[in-house]
Amino acid sequence: MSTNATEYLKRYIPFVDFLAEILGKNSEIVLHDLTDLDSSILAIRNNYITKREVGDPATDYVLKTVKEGIDDDFEYSINYRGITNRDNKQLKSASLYIRYEGNLVGMICVNTDESIFNEINKNLETLEVLLRTYKHEEEHTVTNESLSRSIEEMAENTVYEMSIAKGIPVTKFKQDDKYETISLLYDNGFFLLKGAVPEIAKILKISEPTVYRYLQTIKNK
Repeated sequence: MSTNATEYLKRYIPFVDFLAEILGKNSEIVLHDLTDLDSSILAIRNNYITKREVGDPATDYVLKTVKEGIDDDFEYSINYRGITNRDNKQLKSASLYIRYEGNLVGMICVNTDESIFNEINKNLETLEVLLRTYKHEEEHTVTNESLSRSIEEMAENTVYEMSIAKGIPVTKFKQDDKYETISLLYDNGFFLLKGAVPEIAKILKISEPTVYRYLQTIKNK
């Protein structure tokens, strides 16, 4: 039966390839021939996880399965843990049992390296803490920082935001709109910058004396 069983098991090699493609590089797929336990690995994909090769012997789990046997209606086993001998890497494993003429002759084992997912989970937990902290801070104060590269860009950004809020283009700004814009810039400390007055005068298309007059009115409030 050994030769016939091995030939029968070879039909599952395309299925091994299929699983490797579907599950991705973090899952090692192994086809075991239980009729030859000394060199039971008939096919293996993504073997960088355990560094095993075709022709390597059965694992202790496979040997125990063969020794103890399994019920005929038992088709697979899932969610048991594997561990690599070289680096003690924890794996999540599952096995499909293959029968030939009523006898257990093979197993397809999937060993998934969850270390990357554990790392992602740790990062998500860290992110969750940061988000909770951010939410807590947001309840007390909301501060937006515009990372402008120049005084011109800072002024343009503020005017643009005012334009969006009002729903009108800057070219349609009336006197009140321009005054409100200068008031906002004043509150934001824009006029602490050297050259602020001529810059905003240019953008709003008003004279510098007009800007100074608006500023004086704002300061006197």
